Amino acid sequence: RWDFETIRTVDPWGTELGRRFRGGLRRWNMTVQWWLAAYVHRRGPRRHPVLRNAWTMLASAYWHGLHGGQHLAFLSVPLWLAAEAAAEDALGGYFGVPLERLGGWKGSLLRGGQWFLKMRAFEYLSMGFVLRGAAATLRFWASVHFCLHLLPL
Repeated sequence: RWDFETIRTVDPWGTELGRRFRGGLRRWNMTVQWWLAAYVHRRGPRRHPVLRNAWTMLASAYWHGLHGGQHLAFLSVPLWLAAEAAAEDALGGYFGVPLERLGGWKGSLLRGGQWFLKMRAFEYLSMGFVLRGAAATLRFWASVHFCLHLLPL
């Protein structure tokens, strides 16, 4: 039986309001995300998550077409995924609880900050889709001093 969930491709609330970069990716173009997870991501090297994510993003970039700006954007995603995981681990170690369980104003502030950075990263990386060309995308990123490449580093 077919229903709306079979063809639903975007969860707008999850994409916009979710605080995690990884979660935002999973809720955008969900049918393609499922295919990439099932047939590309799971076949990548488990011991090297950055390489596994880069492999998956390269496949996604190819899926979207041969536009250099899009490839640059997709290949920047593993940097953000690694930075997010490292920051969550560090904060969890510092506070002794995972970020999602940290209460009070500190938890709210950190989760809100994470959401804010996720949204800025999506905006920044989306320029590869808007401008499409590698030279134009690099020119834009240079105009803002590659700030959202340097921040996750």
